[in-house]
Amino acid sequence: MVIGTTSQSQDEYARTVSAISTALARGDFRRAYEIADWAIRRGLGGRVIHNARGLGLQASGRHMEALEDFRKALEAAPKDAPTLNAVGLSELALQRLGNAQRAFEDAAAIDPNNALIQYRLGLVLAQLGEHKRAKECHERALSLRSNFPEASAALASIAARTRNSKEARAHAEQTLAVDPTEPMAMHALATLDLGEKRYEDAERRLRTLIASGRLKPEARANALSLVGDALEGMGRYAEAFETYRASNDEARMQNLHRFEEERGSNTIRYMTAYFEKTDETAWRQQDDGGHNPDGPEQHIFLLGFMRSGTTLLEQVLSSNPGIVALEEKSLLARLSTIHTTGVEALDALSTIHGENLEEARADYWKGARTYAGDLKGKVLVDKQPLNTIRLPLIAKLFPKAKIIFALRDPRDVVFSCYRRHFRINMAMFEFLDLEDSARFYASIMNLGDIYRRKLPLNILDHRYEDMVMDFEGRVRAVCDFIGIEWDDSMRDFDKNAPHVDIRSPSAGQVQRPLYGEGIGQWRRYAEQLKPIQPILKPWVEKFGYPAE
Repeated sequence: MVIGTTSQSQDEYARTVSAISTALARGDFRRAYEIADWAIRRGLGGRVIHNARGLGLQASGRHMEALEDFRKALEAAPKDAPTLNAVGLSELALQRLGNAQRAFEDAAAIDPNNALIQYRLGLVLAQLGEHKRAKECHERALSLRSNFPEASAALASIAARTRNSKEARAHAEQTLAVDPTEPMAMHALATLDLGEKRYEDAERRLRTLIASGRLKPEARANALSLVGDALEGMGRYAEAFETYRASNDEARMQNLHRFEEERGSNTIRYMTAYFEKTDETAWRQQDDGGHNPDGPEQHIFLLGFMRSGTTLLEQVLSSNPGIVALEEKSLLARLSTIHTTGVEALDALSTIHGENLEEARADYWKGARTYAGDLKGKVLVDKQPLNTIRLPLIAKLFPKAKIIFALRDPRDVVFSCYRRHFRINMAMFEFLDLEDSARFYASIMNLGDIYRRKLPLNILDHRYEDMVMDFEGRVRAVCDFIGIEWDDSMRDFDKNAPHVDIRSPSAGQVQRPLYGEGIGQWRRYAEQLKPIQPILKPWVEKFGYPAE
């Protein structure tokens, strides 16, 4: 607390704190902010004042500035649960989920009987795909506060996500009995309706939800996308496409200020420019891959592009008892930021050796063991579609690794990315415009081709359509490439899927037997997709797909 030593200063501080407390009690965050900001400019500070200014900034959507005030509040009171809770909310709003998780966990450790903190921690864990822990948090929240419709709605959402229809409907109906338009419960029921092909019910429920005015902008965009799915299910393809377009336009406008300058395509451009002119000599120099006595027998990277069948293949492979799969844990993401951000970093990566090389490998293996446990004697499959961009890092760190490159008809891939809602980051932002989606796909495929020419990579191309048409034959070919025996349990991969956390939009598809509905879906929208056909034509031809 920064106050003077005179009684006058102390009185001023006390009056300021009292005024802030009164404003916050009324829910008047704007007034609390004004008082706190005035006080800070006069040299006052401390937990209450900085927390109040942070809450005011948070209420107006200025989350980065809010976090700075919350940091100063925590300097004065490190174990203040309300401030930690506020930190979690701002980190969640910024989609920095790891930071949000840590903040809510710290708050829960200090105030374990706070139902709201448990609920919010559960929301973050669910977004991270940790459904079991998320469920425990929401159940804890309900045990602390029996009348908590948001928590029971969250349980409905988790149950729907993990295909437990009976449990999902029970929680949703419990919620709606208290709050008839609770958004998460209605969304969960609509998701179940879609999965059960009750398209009219899904459309009706979703339109009621949208009309309720209770959805935040991001949730509204997602609900519109699901309306599109319902319309498609009824064969109303033109209406479906326009609904997908409306959904994406809304999401794009919400996020334009975040990604107008910093976009995924920017990364692809500078990586392409660098490797087009680079001398591959240094990149082809490899060490022995490092000695890791606790590492896996085989190390596999499964990549390509989103919606190319990577999740399906991962689930098939993970049904083999000798294979451990990582579901999009982004273990390379932090290393990529260090080693591939800028020309100087790439130059350094091309000749990385010694301690720097071993340190990077150790960081990766530490993360892998955190998620997958003991890896010794196993086959590790690291699935992350956009690790395609990070192939130079893979080539240098793990020269013995094998790479499975997933392919699917480019038109199906791009349209699927356009219609599906991903958590928005600078790469996923590209999918909110149809032509941007196509250009992003083409640029990554082109970069992949350059990597194949410049880097020493052991790659198997795997076509989604081939696996659909000849499941066992193609999976056996993948097993041969990996160096592992076929296991009959792989035929029943769909029975294993409900028991694991699947974070990708493909969760619903891989939790049922293999089907062919995903082949040639683009034809239903051939007229709407005409603008992107010239962009994708070279890749359609290169990968051997029919023109029509």
